[in-house]
Amino acid sequence: MEQKYHDEPEESKGGFDAKRLFSKLAKSYYWLILSAGVCLAAAFVYVRYTTPLYQVSTFIEVQSPSEVKSNILGGSAFGAGQAAAAQAAPDLNSEIFKLEAAALIEKVVDSLHLEIEVMQKGRVLDKPLHLDSLPFAIKLKRWDIDEKTPVYKLLVSEDSYKLQLEKEVVKGYYNVPLVFKHDTITIEPKPFLNMSKGVYLLHFPGREGAVNKYASRVSATAVPKGGMAMLQITVKDEIPERAKQIVEVLLHNYDEANFEFKSKALRTEIDFLENRLNTVSSELAQQANKVKDIKVTSKVNDVGTSANQLLGNLVTLDSRKGENELRENLLTQVENSILASGQEQIVPNVTALADPSLAAFVDVYNKLVVRKKEILDRGTPQDIRLPDINAGLATAKNSILSNLSAIRQQIRTSNAFIASQEQNTTGRFQGMTEKEKDLNQTNRVLGVKDQLYTFLQQKIEDKKMEYASAGIAGTRIVDWNVSRSVNPKPYMVYAMGFILGLMLPVLIIVVQFMLNNKIESREDVLSVTSLPIAGEIILDDSKADLVIAEETVSPIAEQFRTLRTNISYMGYGPEQKVLMVTSSVSGEGKSFVSLNLASSLAISSKKVILLEFDLRNPSLSERLGFKKSIGITNYLRGEVQIDDVLQAVPELENLTFLSAGTPLPLNPGEIILNSRMKSLFDYLKAHYDYIVMDTPPVEAVSDALSLGKLADLTFFVLRHKYTLRPSLKLINDLHQDQKLPHISLIINGIKPGYGFQHVYGYGYEYGQMGKSKKKKKGSDRKLKIA
Repeated sequence: MEQKYHDEPEESKGGFDAKRLFSKLAKSYYWLILSAGVCLAAAFVYVRYTTPLYQVSTFIEVQSPSEVKSNILGGSAFGAGQAAAAQAAPDLNSEIFKLEAAALIEKVVDSLHLEIEVMQKGRVLDKPLHLDSLPFAIKLKRWDIDEKTPVYKLLVSEDSYKLQLEKEVVKGYYNVPLVFKHDTITIEPKPFLNMSKGVYLLHFPGREGAVNKYASRVSATAVPKGGMAMLQITVKDEIPERAKQIVEVLLHNYDEANFEFKSKALRTEIDFLENRLNTVSSELAQQANKVKDIKVTSKVNDVGTSANQLLGNLVTLDSRKGENELRENLLTQVENSILASGQEQIVPNVTALADPSLAAFVDVYNKLVVRKKEILDRGTPQDIRLPDINAGLATAKNSILSNLSAIRQQIRTSNAFIASQEQNTTGRFQGMTEKEKDLNQTNRVLGVKDQLYTFLQQKIEDKKMEYASAGIAGTRIVDWNVSRSVNPKPYMVYAMGFILGLMLPVLIIVVQFMLNNKIESREDVLSVTSLPIAGEIILDDSKADLVIAEETVSPIAEQFRTLRTNISYMGYGPEQKVLMVTSSVSGEGKSFVSLNLASSLAISSKKVILLEFDLRNPSLSERLGFKKSIGITNYLRGEVQIDDVLQAVPELENLTFLSAGTPLPLNPGEIILNSRMKSLFDYLKAHYDYIVMDTPPVEAVSDALSLGKLADLTFFVLRHKYTLRPSLKLINDLHQDQKLPHISLIINGIKPGYGFQHVYGYGYEYGQMGKSKKKKKGSDRKLKIA
């Protein structure tokens, strides 16, 4: 009857076997528990031995540009409308960059002496101390301000102290400088505090190290709910009080830097006006001395009414001429600022020119200069906003220069008119005496200088009041928030440790699962081949070679009986009696299966002969006690007859053994093709019910393929968690090419819990009684599976 093969199940043709993966994870639960426990213990150690960091946050309201003008002394904060206030909202990104800049952090480090770290020695963990909490003050002068030092041990007593580094100890006295490792250290006791004995740890991370440390701990972020001018400043530190101090000093320096930058134009104007005032003051003093000298030498004390009238006209003309001269000087200064080589400068917006258009252009120009400087201060000369700003600066510069030219033309026209009027008035003086004329002329110049002096004084006072008002508006602290424990957070660390403890073994198992290509379940076999599975043999813990006998009752013995039954139900005729047992590679248990298969057939009252055809590495002879006995090789060479090589197995009366022979042939592949092979099998078929052949692995040599022509049935032995899945494709090819007859599979060495159908389904009768019977039977040959 023709052999039938079942179709391959659709669900087993490929894909990811999630069920099997979860089964492996469930079986490895103890690894999950162990890994989670180890990671939780590591998390506990980390929390226990890590210095906690505290977080201090403050919410500040950043000053907008419009507030500078609205906060001028005597001005109103409500002068601008809502639209103007919205346009003047600060650029929060720029303010955040300023607050996080290293230049600002350097000032904080210098102010709070953060380059000095003091810790109190503890049994487990060293506790950081605030310098303000120490009973002494430390003054430090570094040889190299950026050099990082090791941790020194500081031992203080009532009248002296010691600095120790490893075995080097130096003694010092309070208020006396001590040179240690090229650094000058002075320790000064604080008043009203007792210097008791104590041990401290002293460390100098260097100025650069301290700046880098706190630059990474200071952050500024926008607060969307707080409006367009609200920022949150966050500082992390081991000491909450010190973190709060860092925030306060940071904001103070930030306000100071903003004030210095924003008031630069005002300082330039004040300097110019003061220099001009000094010049006018000197000229005024000289003119007053001239008047005095004329009155003394010429004895002239009064002028006529007409002279007074002419003098009044000339004074007015001279006053206008002096104003024009001042405006000309201011124009020259503005023009020099605009045309100065190098980087653009802030142009003083001199209100004395009384030109709204020029003031507007100068204001636009100054804003663009400030914006460009902020971008360049960030170190981004390639910023995409610079071309637009440079274009705006060029336009504003041209507009200012055009305005300056127009104003200068106005001044020339005014001076020409004043000159004509002055010439007319001067001509009327010719009728007066020369002495009176000289006195009147000198008084006129004196009056002009006096008016100019008063004007400059008034302008200086206005600018100083504006400068003082610029410092009133600054950042405003809205709220404080101190977090007691930021890092490490115990619950978060424990949670991460627990998750990591679970994920590590899971990841390892998944990787092993993905890389594993060995047969582990029945589905692994069915997913590759459609060949029938004739038997499933469990792993035998006893390691015995012969596991089935007439009175043996054990799970593995019953599985060989099931295999024997399956052979009888395979649907072949009575003439199909030659059974060939092989495997893909060595070590899969084909010899073990051959021996026990032959034994199971023999105890069913069938005459069975077991042939050892593994002529390269025979193992059955040694297992059955027939080592170095004559056998197949000797018969095929013609050295003996068939009856001379047949050997009865003492433990099984119906089982006969035919060994490989001795010595082993040098060319096994050639000797099995000997013509005497046919006569051997003719004889065996005539005298035995079953012939079981133990053959070499098919992947190693071609002997099994040659012997397959003599077989009726082929049993391919696969070993659980040993045979590779690609080997099943070789078996499929052998079946499709019909190189071996009627192939069936036997899965050997099955471990429990892997989903095979005919393993561990036997019940309680295989208890102590079965085990005792097996031992009583006396299968003494304990040999390993080959």
